[in-house]
Amino acid sequence: MRRAAAIVALWAGACGSAGAQQGTLPATALENFRHVEVSNGLITAQVYPTGENELYKGGRFDHAGVVFHVTYKGQDFSNYWFDRFVADPNDDGKYPPGVQHSCCSASGPMEEFAAVGFQEAGRGGRFLKPGIGIIRRTGDTYSQFVAQQLLNEGKRTFRSTKNSANFTQDLDDPQSGYGYSYAKTVNLIAGKPQMTITHMLKNTGKKDIVTTVFCHNFLTLSPASEHMVITAPFVWSAVEPLQPELVKLDGKTIRYLAPIPKGVTTQSKMTGYGDKVSDYDFTIMDSKTGFGQRIRADQPVAEINMWSISPTYSLEPYIAISLKPGESKSWTYTYDFFGPGEKAK
Repeated sequence: MRRAAAIVALWAGACGSAGAQQGTLPATALENFRHVEVSNGLITAQVYPTGENELYKGGRFDHAGVVFHVTYKGQDFSNYWFDRFVADPNDDGKYPPGVQHSCCSASGPMEEFAAVGFQEAGRGGRFLKPGIGIIRRTGDTYSQFVAQQLLNEGKRTFRSTKNSANFTQDLDDPQSGYGYSYAKTVNLIAGKPQMTITHMLKNTGKKDIVTTVFCHNFLTLSPASEHMVITAPFVWSAVEPLQPELVKLDGKTIRYLAPIPKGVTTQSKMTGYGDKVSDYDFTIMDSKTGFGQRIRADQPVAEINMWSISPTYSLEPYIAISLKPGESKSWTYTYDFFGPGEKAK
């Protein structure tokens, strides 16, 4: 009750804020949205359903499966990485640094599919954003960072148990010819500090679905990424130069040498991986505290982007998807969490 009262107070205070902060809420108000807590006794997480009082309404990330505050032994791996967020999902106004619009105001392992059929749609036409639905094309160039007009999100369901949550979305859009059935399950594995996120996407429409999906792993493991070490099964190479005073590539390891200053971004496409499934296997650790996680998938890497700012680090591996009508694809991410004195499983 005390926590709920505090959130209500924060919400009320935000609505009365002045100047550039008007129309924004503190990051802590995210917890005022409907969610369930899942736990296997070792790790806990908050999972946010779609529908009434939905947390994420942006036009970028998959609406299903927002997983927040994944915590192991007191370490929150996916805490807030922004100060405030814009309350209205249609508000594209300019705000000061530290304020996120609806496109990006969430944390944890957030997934994004590439848009399908944008060029073919023409101005005012309909294109597909898997995980969200059918969107109206309003501009000449696609941008996931602006408000989108959602025309058809299909039918969604949600159910949960004490240690898992399942989302489904069934979309049929005869006007565009696109349709799909999508299922996603977040599961905390019994007896292990492990979380899996499994997916199944079936093309039920009349057009091909050719896209990619990546997981924007918003990690709040190490403040300003100081002491962060990222290890892969291959030798890293950065397409764009990274700041040598901040980041060092050392064979299969990426090391952060100093904290990222506020207002600075480290970002680059990364290469070195091959077409083997075993290359999608990364360990990210705070070498000072000993906390970390291993991230794996059962699909090969199609692309990798690395992005970080002072409050968060994100490794973003992509998976390729190409489905003709009637075809389906399944994929699973596995997250193993470890703490001081432990090793990645």
